[in-house]
Amino acid sequence: MVFVSLAIRGAKLLLSGTSPAARHVIDAAFDRQGPERHGRQLAALHALGNISGETRSESDIILDAEAEDNLLRLLYETASRSSKLTPSGLFLSVLQQDSEIRIAGYRMISGLVSRPWCLMEICSRQEIINIVTDPSTETTKIGMEARYNCCKRIHKSLTQSSRVSADPAFAGIAAKLQEAVGMGPYLHRKRVEAQPIVMTADRF
Repeated sequence: MVFVSLAIRGAKLLLSGTSPAARHVIDAAFDRQGPERHGRQLAALHALGNISGETRSESDIILDAEAEDNLLRLLYETASRSSKLTPSGLFLSVLQQDSEIRIAGYRMISGLVSRPWCLMEICSRQEIINIVTDPSTETTKIGMEARYNCCKRIHKSLTQSSRVSADPAFAGIAAKLQEAVGMGPYLHRKRVEAQPIVMTADRF
């Protein structure tokens, strides 16, 4: 309980003020430039996952108004300065990188998607839905579980959003997420049905 309280206070502190410290985390999370880019980006994505609430209970994910406004503003500002233009473009670029970065990306999205604006960004980008619902995307246990948890978070946020879930345009996405959640986190090979072997008659 103390840890959760400290985590919330820390996230609020990083997102407070007119120039929040979290801007450095968000900038680094989507910066693919420089020789030390990979390690810096990986750490920043995990940090952004923590700030956005991936490790907090459902009731503690959303922060106060100032922190939430700054989180929204910083992500859209970062996107507008990049070639991706939108947060969904940034998220997709993360999920198209190597496994370590993708795992951190799943955590980040899992924390952010409880927010209606992020849910809309995710659902507006079919490529993201395809990645998080595809059990063959990841080959390691930790990767499969991170992808699956992200898929579950998106599905839960979608079903809890009356605005999005009631929109017929998202019916296909909801069904795809539901199917993926039902499949579980691990890749199951499809059973190959035995095929009869037709032998040609022996010649005498």
